[in-house]
Amino acid sequence: MKTETLDSLNKMPADKNKYPHHQEKIMKGNYAAAEGARLCRVGFVPAYPITPQTTIVERLSEMVAEEELDATYINMDSEHSVFAAAMGAAITGERVFTATAGQGLFYAHEVLQAISHFRLPMVVCNVGRPSIPWNIWSDQSDSLSQRDTGWIQFYGESSQEVLDTIIQAYVITEKMHIPVMVVLDAFYQSHTSENVWVPDQELVDQFLPPFRNSPMKVDLENPKAFGGLIPPEHYNKINYSYWKDIQAVEELSESVGEAFGKKFGRSYPNIEAVNIGPQTKLVLVTISSISSTVRGVIKQYPEVGLLKIRLFRPFPKASVRKALADLPKDAVIACVERNFLGDREGAILQEMKRALYPTDFKLYDFYAGVGGKDVPPVTIEKIIYKALHQPEEVNWADVS
Repeated sequence: MKTETLDSLNKMPADKNKYPHHQEKIMKGNYAAAEGARLCRVGFVPAYPITPQTTIVERLSEMVAEEELDATYINMDSEHSVFAAAMGAAITGERVFTATAGQGLFYAHEVLQAISHFRLPMVVCNVGRPSIPWNIWSDQSDSLSQRDTGWIQFYGESSQEVLDTIIQAYVITEKMHIPVMVVLDAFYQSHTSENVWVPDQELVDQFLPPFRNSPMKVDLENPKAFGGLIPPEHYNKINYSYWKDIQAVEELSESVGEAFGKKFGRSYPNIEAVNIGPQTKLVLVTISSISSTVRGVIKQYPEVGLLKIRLFRPFPKASVRKALADLPKDAVIACVERNFLGDREGAILQEMKRALYPTDFKLYDFYAGVGGKDVPPVTIEKIIYKALHQPEEVNWADVS
């Protein structure tokens, strides 16, 4: 009897009829993120290991050592230094990538603000884990607590989506000069193996052009100063310019996701609406891996729909309103939160209220999976029952 090793499985012949110019591989979400960075030909990778993202930067270090990736890889002394180095490299005109998680992202908070307000293009992958009290399981409080730093944020549901979103993120960041954070769930995605279609390098090169220098690049022929101290009138102008540009991101993201679909065979809208229409009594709003569990559960509930949010920052208000346009006015909307930010409501409900104001939809919040607690199908079924029969404005699922 022939025994197939993981290595042999990893080299399975791809079904070329499904995705031409791809190879089908088995890989964990962290390796998919590293593969996405390699395909984008990143030139600078500052790194500091922190569980559960460590294997992203470890894999990138292997790629550089084995000459699979032509990039400068530097081990830094902290996440604050990682993002400072990323900022410096972006100013010199490099295509930058790094990864972090949890306390690492918190430690870099100051530099996150600087990178976005300096309008520096780069992509960062965050593997979501809890804050204090901390552990290394899945939670989105770390990235969602940075939603007001000025970074674009995408949340991936699968390893495939993480890889594909990194490619799209470089198109967006280099066009808008706004940094992008791609987020995946700890362990449910980062350390779980999935089938992933890896596109050929030539296909990515056709979609993502070579990096063109941004306006903030150091130019020895035309010297300029880079500093953070400016008077109020200039600060006002800088933020007005950012405000104008960030409003274009929702439409640009939608068009990039559509163009990606035409090139690679997998389209990515800002939001995904499943079973939402005049017959729908309840819509569950999710981000990341909980979306997959909800997909399976609602197959048994024809009156329940799913609204999966992929682009979270800037929040896709127009896309959400369009998706819910045919929803009955007496329908219930339940937001499933894998975050706790010290407020009464979770981040998803806060953003949904803003997007839908001043409509009369009934919105309820359900904390589920906070701190990495598992969210099995039975928990989703409990949420469905309570949302339809006895909801409170804010609910905690499976606390006991």
